[in-house]
Amino acid sequence: MITTKRKFRLLCYLIPTILLLFPGCAPKIQLTILKPAEVTTSGIKKVAVGRFELAEVNRIFKIERNGTWQTQQTNLSKKQKTILSNQIRARVISLLSTTPYFNLVYTDEFNALDNDTALQNAISTGGFKTSEADAVINGKIWLDVINTDGVELEPSELEYMQGGQEGSFNYKVQVLAFWPYKSIRGTLALEMKMTRLNPTEIVAVTFDTRSYSHKVGGKPVSLEDKVSKQAQSFSSDMARNRSKRKGSASEIEESELVLPNFDQIVSDLAESIAAQFVRRVAVTQQVASYPIASGGDSTAKMLIEAGAYEKAIDVISNTLNRSGSKNPNDIYNLGLCFEAIGDYGLAAVTYEDAVTADPKNLMFAQGVGRINRLKRENRRLKDQLSNQK
Repeated sequence: MITTKRKFRLLCYLIPTILLLFPGCAPKIQLTILKPAEVTTSGIKKVAVGRFELAEVNRIFKIERNGTWQTQQTNLSKKQKTILSNQIRARVISLLSTTPYFNLVYTDEFNALDNDTALQNAISTGGFKTSEADAVINGKIWLDVINTDGVELEPSELEYMQGGQEGSFNYKVQVLAFWPYKSIRGTLALEMKMTRLNPTEIVAVTFDTRSYSHKVGGKPVSLEDKVSKQAQSFSSDMARNRSKRKGSASEIEESELVLPNFDQIVSDLAESIAAQFVRRVAVTQQVASYPIASGGDSTAKMLIEAGAYEKAIDVISNTLNRSGSKNPNDIYNLGLCFEAIGDYGLAAVTYEDAVTADPKNLMFAQGVGRINRLKRENRRLKDQLSNQK
């Protein structure tokens, strides 16, 4: 049992640690930027999506009653496999439809082929009717899922006092508490492949895995476990937010009262891997958040927050020309405006000036590194978009 004094010491220890996870909340702007493909796909303008074959599915149910565990494996029917395959294919089509790089060819001809071998044979022999597609994307899935319905045991002591007064004779009774629970956990592996139709060539192949677990019920969480779980949950939220900023797929919606739907879990895990594959082979749009420097011209700061970047450039330029000393915060915000309107050359020069004025400012240094990376990516981006014309 945790005493009040121990709880206080625990919180005094954990609260500073948790607060370290919260950095200063500076105002930010959000920009939609184009990211170049990681592999060369020149000549591929129109893409069809083939079958996502379920190569292996292991779905196991484990049930515990009165200390006895029973394990049962359930096989999906052909109809269920087809439905699940089509759900994943629909997610991939949705992802591809958001990129400005490819035009989708909506045909079920390739999806009608039973597996990857049949697809590759049809491509190599030219045994398909679709003539407008330049390439086809297909995949193969391996899935392991375990559903558990069991009981957790927790020993505890019940203390009884004779007469109900402090100092009276008392005795303790050892008891077992039963806490029923249900859980689902599993791992999905997905291989994705893009094949050029003419000439026949495998352009890109990826293989990746995702894991998932969710639990409802079970024994109550102690104070230490609850604080630790909340800290872990916060770290997971930060990781998911970073993934979103990188353009990854949407996270699974969860409820503490029910287990999530099996089909939904599989589709979402597959979409997470498919999003990475799309970023490999196509130009994609991503939303990035960049901090605004505080301490500069307040009017310019409000204009930047409102998205009026060109007006903010005029205001900051006039402020810097009027003042005898150059405020590094204004210089950084000026570079941020140039970056927002896509003038990476001026942005790079301005960020360098901000670092020169304040070499110890980490935000200014990050601006220099970010804009240099964007300049390199922009050259690749222009080459890839020009090849698609």
